[in-house]
Amino acid sequence: MMFRRAVVESRQAGHFAAQAEVDRAVGRSGLERRARERDAVISTVVLVQAAVEAFINWTHIQAGNTISSPKFDDRAGAVTQSAAILNPEAEPFTWNEDEKAFFTELTKWRNFLGHSDTMARDRLRKVLVKRGEITENASDSQMMDLLTAGLAERFVDTAQRLMNRTAEVTHLGAPFSDGAWYAPDELGEPVLEDPEQLRAVLAVVLRRANELEVPAEELAAELDRQRAGQGGLRVQAGSAGWTLGLD
Repeated sequence: MMFRRAVVESRQAGHFAAQAEVDRAVGRSGLERRARERDAVISTVVLVQAAVEAFINWTHIQAGNTISSPKFDDRAGAVTQSAAILNPEAEPFTWNEDEKAFFTELTKWRNFLGHSDTMARDRLRKVLVKRGEITENASDSQMMDLLTAGLAERFVDTAQRLMNRTAEVTHLGAPFSDGAWYAPDELGEPVLEDPEQLRAVLAVVLRRANELEVPAEELAAELDRQRAGQGGLRVQAGSAGWTLGLD
């Protein structure tokens, strides 16, 4: 569930980022959409870290491998030990330096967002300086500027790849990556972006109007207007049901 929600939040971040670009293109600030993008990225980071930690701990439990250290990095590193216990015939694997760096980056971001104490801020700053993303005297707000849809997508993709790699050895399966289905309405997508919702709306119209012809090029044009944030065909739920109208 946590990883499924992380996927949804990551996708939402992408939508908000695109909307911010449209706002800026037409002369608006885009700040409100950017703020929503950042909110969605924060949710993504926290949920990804929680899902990965849960999977790591479950792997250790199934292997009967007691890890004394409470540190996320140490527990993540010990996954290779538990994998060997669960499947001693499998070829041993270890995390490479980039993978270890991901676990460090993930936990530092999570601690920064969850605690925001001086120590958490300083530790994240060191990681980001080492990565060349900020300077040593960067402010907290400059670190927050790095919370973009691109970061959310990278965290989701990397976490799933690493945990699936573990699952291939342990045969436990990566529970957070199974059934990570999400509905279009969870993503807040315009109704015309989703074919199933569009079919449902048109079915209502056809029942009421008996016949409705919409040329393909006209529908394509309306979709383009909607994606660009311009006036066009809109679908609205009213007291009598769905209605179609023009802005």
